[in-house]
Amino acid sequence: MVVRACGAATTSYPNRDAFASRYVHRFLEELLVSIRNGLEESRERLVALTLLLQSASRQRPLTQETIVSELMIDEYPVRASGPRKIRAYQGGETAIRQKFERDKAKIRELGMQIETLALDDGSVGYWIEADSVYAPALAFSEEERRVVRVALRLCGVGGSGAFSLFDEGPAPEGGIELSHYLNPVVRALRLNRVLTFDYQSSANKTRTVDPLAIRVLNGATYLVARVHGSSEVKGYRISRMTSMPVTQTGTFEPDDETREIASAWRPEFARTPKPVDVVVTTNTNYALLLTRQYPQALAAQKKGGIVEVGLSFDNLREALRFVVNAGSRVRLVSPKLLKSEVGAWLGAVNRGDVPRMDDVSFEPLTTTDALGQALQLLHAVHLADGGLRISELARRFNLSADVVRHVMDRLVSFEPMHGRYGFPAHVIKECDDWENEVEDDSLYRAEYGGYGDETELATLTWRELFELNIALREAARIYDAPVIREVIDKIESAIGRQVGVESTSAESMLEVVRSAIESGERIKMRYTPGTAEEAQERTIEPRAIGVLNGHAYVRAFCLTRNAWRTFRIDRINDVVAKSPVDEVRPDDPVVNWLTAVGESGSDVVVVVEAPLRWIFEPLPNAQWHPLADGRHAVRFRVSDPAFLDHLMVQAGPGAVVVTPAFADAGRELARRMRSAL
Repeated sequence: MVVRACGAATTSYPNRDAFASRYVHRFLEELLVSIRNGLEESRERLVALTLLLQSASRQRPLTQETIVSELMIDEYPVRASGPRKIRAYQGGETAIRQKFERDKAKIRELGMQIETLALDDGSVGYWIEADSVYAPALAFSEEERRVVRVALRLCGVGGSGAFSLFDEGPAPEGGIELSHYLNPVVRALRLNRVLTFDYQSSANKTRTVDPLAIRVLNGATYLVARVHGSSEVKGYRISRMTSMPVTQTGTFEPDDETREIASAWRPEFARTPKPVDVVVTTNTNYALLLTRQYPQALAAQKKGGIVEVGLSFDNLREALRFVVNAGSRVRLVSPKLLKSEVGAWLGAVNRGDVPRMDDVSFEPLTTTDALGQALQLLHAVHLADGGLRISELARRFNLSADVVRHVMDRLVSFEPMHGRYGFPAHVIKECDDWENEVEDDSLYRAEYGGYGDETELATLTWRELFELNIALREAARIYDAPVIREVIDKIESAIGRQVGVESTSAESMLEVVRSAIESGERIKMRYTPGTAEEAQERTIEPRAIGVLNGHAYVRAFCLTRNAWRTFRIDRINDVVAKSPVDEVRPDDPVVNWLTAVGESGSDVVVVVEAPLRWIFEPLPNAQWHPLADGRHAVRFRVSDPAFLDHLMVQAGPGAVVVTPAFADAGRELARRMRSAL
């Protein structure tokens, strides 16, 4: 019997294999459906819980028992003509509690602070204060909204930021660091409230601080704060925070001296700076760029085409940074102390303990979470005058129409929020063809309840107002329009005026480039690439300007190279000729040209000491991983080895390349610079 069974199985093996293949395929399909249903149920529950907690208050908090008994969501999978309602939280007491705690943690990860209150019966009440998420409502006129859209196109934050709330999209990759951590930071700054958060420096530690200002330096965002209970003022880069900042009940009132120190803070800040006068020699071309970059610099022509340039810096470290950043394009003349410091710095470039590549790993890039995605779609509909169609939402947020339709149809059934500033939550769906609803480009709009004003009131989060503020400040460098300043003043009246934006770039050619774009002109220019000593002549047709990491760039069709290229505006020496554009160019093949530099070239891994992270953090698409010895590994792409050479010289002691193919990066450049001292 067994033999016959085995024989039958052997002779019919191909059929059995086909059956097994179909079985595995069906199993995988059912597994994917199960996972998808679980994700949909989780999204439904999280969004419903978020809106429910926003409708509560200190006077009417919600207990876990109330939420478990009353919160209903759609059942998945849908087995009838439409989903039926079921309890959001089911199961035993322990399972419900664990799921509830996980959901609260995910809500907090989006910057929403869930408040708690011990009630008389021993239970705990929960709610989300409206002003912990949303800033006071602002009225933007149509002209102001137009200016905001222009600013966000120049310096946006992509589909997860403010861009998609104002512009039809699709959203570009912008030049502002996007972080949900900014929401409680901006609010605490406005209210003078103490903040607590975990922060990764040499070690990951909890910090408690008195927030004083936000400094955006070369595109990097820092919270400048006083260490709580002391007089020490420090800077904390937002991207290094490892937990959602929590606003404490305590308040503080800084004195004028402390605020002055905060406004003067820089990375590698020196509390009592001692000015250092520096003299270097260089060629005529680079001297021109230096005098443009440092308006107080003095230049004197010497024999043989050599130019001597004198500059003054706040302290020795700042002077050292200038010399190493200039690379071989300058020769340091004085002072002697700086020569000694630079020599020691260059001697240690890319030398130190190098871990094995196998010991360095990186977390996968995170994708948009279900809760954040749904709330962002909801938010966009609330802010849109007249609502948004499925096709518009799909384009803005780079989603499929099916995903948008599915998420928005669920949001239609939710009850309104009743926040302090009247932020609406009820969504109405309008179909042109109800009989063909699954393919109709339906419109979703919010019921506001009437403000009695023709101008729409924009209820934005604290973070979104901060993003608008920075984008408008960048736009003010390019466009001379009084309305930009008016909108900035309006925003800062809501979030406070403790935000400072600074760029080390001297972009005197910005107006020339902008004018060429608006007038449809081509320009012939003299341009000095990043590591070059001499200028090159290029003829370009500028098409768009963008700002990344504090530097303005222009995207243009380069007639010299007969291809689309990106140029940094502060490296344009001068424009020698202009003429009208008289030809049609091929479309630009790169959509997000501003950050394309981080998507091409070779992978490089560098290990750096914690205080040097700020040098590598502006690199587009950089990934980080903390090591057990307190150092940090960073992975990024390099298309030009000369760029990596200069980067390692800038980093100096405390940075080593792990990737074997680039193990000697920076050493030869450092040797040449050292021999010229």
